[in-house]
Amino acid sequence: MKTYTKYCKIVSSVLLVSTVLMAVGCGKSASSDSVVNNNGNPVVPPIHVQPPIGGGGTPTFSSGSTSDFTPVSLQAMNDYVGTRPLNNPSNIKINVNLAQVEAGRYGGTISISYIDNGIQYNGQLKSGLGRNQSAPGMYDNDRLESDYNYWFRLNNQTIFSGFFEDNIGAITLTLVPINNNQPGGNDGEPIGTAQYKGYVYFKNFTVAMVPHSPYRSCWFKYIGPYDCRSNIIQTKHDLFPGAGAGYKLLGTFENISINSAFNLTQ
Repeated sequence: MKTYTKYCKIVSSVLLVSTVLMAVGCGKSASSDSVVNNNGNPVVPPIHVQPPIGGGGTPTFSSGSTSDFTPVSLQAMNDYVGTRPLNNPSNIKINVNLAQVEAGRYGGTISISYIDNGIQYNGQLKSGLGRNQSAPGMYDNDRLESDYNYWFRLNNQTIFSGFFEDNIGAITLTLVPINNNQPGGNDGEPIGTAQYKGYVYFKNFTVAMVPHSPYRSCWFKYIGPYDCRSNIIQTKHDLFPGAGAGYKLLGTFENISINSAFNLTQ
């Protein structure tokens, strides 16, 4: 599903305005987020991935927390990648690298990497650290881009869920405590030493490889091929996106460090 080598193709004979907008859309997905936070909250450090030597071994992520990722099936991985068939992917890893923007909302990057046919691929899906641009007639003006990404209490457990996207589609990330009845920290935040199981669901856009508008993330789109909303993830009434939202389970993981993954103060 993912564009592992980010690039933009500017088609000839396109109006100048359209070309500029497309370039802006691609640049937004490929560039590293950076925010100056005057409230003293942590800023997501950029991720640098060191590939394994000779196509073997394990890639090293410079930030966040990394764990083995277990897809539900090869077919699910193929559907997720979308742009080319997989042969025998191995060393599948997930890296979670988020930080609090404000009001308990978390933005940053989810990376899923693997090696196939001796080549390492690394897909990065992001949730912005800023706010939506404001313009007359547009919905959700000035809302946090990460407004749906936060910890909450459900069934006496402290849980996280949220949206992330790239040019090809979106995922939802849900973190559920491995031990039931896990108490939370202050303001519903997790206890950094708690053990969580992660669930990743994915949804490809119906118009692949074409950058969508840079003005809104897909979870703020109300109609069309780039709508990736899920009422369950938005309202936190349950754990996973409903079947009606078009998401499929990609896989699961465990053993991430919550402190490192969310850049929490020790």
